Amino acid sequence: MKPNNKNNQPGGNPRKTHGGVIARYRWWLPILLTGFFLLNTLQAVDVVASVDVNTITTGEVFTFKIEAIDADESPRVDISPLLDDFTIVSGPSQQTNIQWVNGKMKASRSLTWTLAPNHAGMIAIPSLPVKVGKRTLRTNSLQIKVTKTKQITKKNDLFLVTEIDKDEAYVGEQITITYKLYSRVNMSITDIQFPEFVGFWTEELFVPKQIDFRDTRIQGVRYKTATLYKIALFPTKTGDLDLSPMTVKCQVVVRKSRRSRSIWDDPFFNSVDPFFNPFGRETTTKILRSADKKITVKPYPPGQPADFTGAVGDFNITTTLDTTAVKINEAITLKVVLKGTGNLSLFSLPELTFPPSLEVFPPTSTIKKEPFRDNITGTITWEYILIPRQTGRFSIPRIELPYFNPDDRQWHRTVSKPIQLKVSPGKGSVIATSGYSKEEVTLLGKDIRYIRSQVPDWIQKGTPKFSTGTLIFYSLAVLFYFIPGITRNVQTNRLATAKTRRSKKALRIALKKLNRPADDIFTRTAHVIYQYLQDKFLLTSDKLDPHTVSLLLEGRLSPVDLEDLIRLLKTCDAGRFAPGAEVARETLVTDAKTLLRRIDKNA
Repeated sequence: MKPNNKNNQPGGNPRKTHGGVIARYRWWLPILLTGFFLLNTLQAVDVVASVDVNTITTGEVFTFKIEAIDADESPRVDISPLLDDFTIVSGPSQQTNIQWVNGKMKASRSLTWTLAPNHAGMIAIPSLPVKVGKRTLRTNSLQIKVTKTKQITKKNDLFLVTEIDKDEAYVGEQITITYKLYSRVNMSITDIQFPEFVGFWTEELFVPKQIDFRDTRIQGVRYKTATLYKIALFPTKTGDLDLSPMTVKCQVVVRKSRRSRSIWDDPFFNSVDPFFNPFGRETTTKILRSADKKITVKPYPPGQPADFTGAVGDFNITTTLDTTAVKINEAITLKVVLKGTGNLSLFSLPELTFPPSLEVFPPTSTIKKEPFRDNITGTITWEYILIPRQTGRFSIPRIELPYFNPDDRQWHRTVSKPIQLKVSPGKGSVIATSGYSKEEVTLLGKDIRYIRSQVPDWIQKGTPKFSTGTLIFYSLAVLFYFIPGITRNVQTNRLATAKTRRSKKALRIALKKLNRPADDIFTRTAHVIYQYLQDKFLLTSDKLDPHTVSLLLEGRLSPVDLEDLIRLLKTCDAGRFAPGAEVARETLVTDAKTLLRRIDKNA
């Protein structure tokens, strides 16, 4: 008997067997292939966090970078968890890097910050969630070792001082704080972060538009000093209140480190004034922070009056009437003037009681503070509109304001004098009113206000219906009817051509700015070129650098113009920090003008 080889026996038909399996599972193949493709696509994107240094000092900065590898979109990340340990000096700046390796494209998109540590110690940068498209990935964690400040300059050559007139105060008492910078080195301030005063009402006393340094001496040592900020604080609650520090970012010129001795190491050059000597120097970033301060706010002593409204300082109150003799239903003005020194913006008058026969309207108040005074001093004026509704003699009662004087730590009262008012009979009846100004109140004595009280100028029968005045009136009416449409069309046309006019004027504005003198010619020239490119080519990006300019203008400029433009921008960037770029200082402006004219002609 022959064996049955029809199915799975050794002599069977293998094609039929395998074909049946493939036919059975054929609908799975597209799903499997799609799954493998999506899996490879999702696994291709990766995010990496890195720093340029692992060990720094509290006065130095470092670069923190988050890079998304093989990503089609720029990463998005919230670095607020780092702000307790670090201060953002600048950033984030975006960068895109594309490379071709063995015929395959590798792209990465990154965000970069410049950070400064807030304290010394081993600080951990935790893993941060990063959004790339619709995906959320996490970075790796890092460790930064921060040591105590390494003196970039000599000891006590550059420091920030916080001057406080008192470290103990009562609620509402003024505390004056002044922030001063002292320097013996050549430096420039690039950024100031003002402190936040939690638990205080603040009044700015001095914020310089331009920082001016003056000569001073401390224990015989000459310094340059400048006042950066002066503010008056008024505590709003009791307890120990912390003052956050002020942060100042500086560019400091320091001596270069050299292995071999050069001519500039000669004592003659090292003895030159540090604000003048430019030989053998380089620029570095330094972060200054004021010392942490604490204010102790004390409660008021016993004896607080029941009608106390929060006035702290030294005050005097007076009252006046514009007239002491008035007829019934005529309006008069009561003016209350408070002068003094203290927390003028933090209290109000006690509730006033007037005779019931006087109708009183809500007051209007004005405050005028005296400038150029460290102590907040000024005048508050309240104006009341009063309308007597009965005849006779009335007394405007005195006004009392209780206040606390922190100088003698005693409670006081300032009291105005009472005013006698004589009300005579007058025309008109009593009218109940509310919500009117003094000018409107003077009209309330009339029950009826006629539209016209004069005899009309009647037109005699037989005279023309349209006089010259009537024709002029109708002509003006027609003209005014069309003026809004004409004006709207002119404005619409002007807005539509705004971009074109901005592009045409870009070169003229840039050349005018380049002709102006500047302390830092490299920074000014780069700023003018970037502004010209934004205006000329209507670029929407505010953060431009040579790499971004190359990407945005590729194809819009000739290769020669684009190459010269990138080379000039890199020279400007190098001129701020690289001494070798100083050779280009003399011809920098001329080269920039020539290049911009050529670009404007060819664009």
